[in-house]
Amino acid sequence: TFQPSDDMMLMFYSYHKQATMGPCNISRPTGFWDTHGKAKWDAWSSLGNMTKEEAMKSYIENIQLVSPFRQNWG
Repeated sequence: TFQPSDDMMLMFYSYHKQATMGPCNISRPTGFWDTHGKAKWDAWSSLGNMTKEEAMKSYIENIQLVSPFRQNWG
């Protein structure tokens, strides 16, 4: 079965957050051990002012690229 990489999961997370909440407007986590929270924040924040529509489109396009069922999507 397909197992996406951590970087790929962060990319999808960032597009999801951008599409549902808009640009990142929260503070970066400060906890020393919160490496996952910081990585997620960094990924989301890196999208800057990308519109919700652009984030949705990018999410779909990238899912289609990695999906094992992509040949059925025309």
